[in-house]
Amino acid sequence: MEYIKVLKSSGFFDQKEIMVNGVEIKPLEFTSKILFNEWKLEETEEEITVMRITLKGENDKGETEEIIFDLYDEYCRETKTSSMARTTGYTATAAASLFLDGLFEEKGIFPPELIGKHENCYNYILKYLAERNINYRKR
Repeated sequence: MEYIKVLKSSGFFDQKEIMVNGVEIKPLEFTSKILFNEWKLEETEEEITVMRITLKGENDKGETEEIIFDLYDEYCRETKTSSMARTTGYTATAAASLFLDGLFEEKGIFPPELIGKHENCYNYILKYLAERNINYRKR
């Protein structure tokens, strides 16, 4: 974290072009090019995924309500699966299974929030993920 703070305060993430030996470059593009291989994970390198989803809106009583979901997931040593693959891949297979099991039959393009508004679909996906030890904490 300290290294990132130093890079940021030193201008390495700036988007404004600067002149270097007669060539204009964006510091962020330079930094990304230099650090790409350093930041690339090895196949079995352990990592984590952290996510917070904040929903804010009006409830049935007309009151403003906020719901927060937190997710913390780690690399799975048993299956040698990264947390990012687990959290994204299992969510995608949960959605596919939702259709295969006949729980969502509407036609067309549906973003997750329109599928999740159906309580049975929402519960199905969270249960599917929990069975694979991916647990969202609601507060």
